[in-house]
Amino acid sequence: MPDERSPIPDDDIEAEARAMLRETIERSDWYPTLRREERELLIQRDVDRHWHLTIDEARRRLLQGIRQSRGG
Repeated sequence: MPDERSPIPDDDIEAEARAMLRETIERSDWYPTLRREERELLIQRDVDRHWHLTIDEARRRLLQGIRQSRGG
């Protein structure tokens, strides 16, 4: 459900925030000594725990995308 700051549904913001955090973690090479399956589980755990920290940036990116698609 959109709030007064954003015409974007909360589910879309959450999905973007999760994707941004996952990309950051994967690029950072966290848990380099673990097997791929173990690393993936820990990354998913971290995304589940901390995605909310990227909400503001996710909202900004989505709003920017809307503005660009409207030509503004």
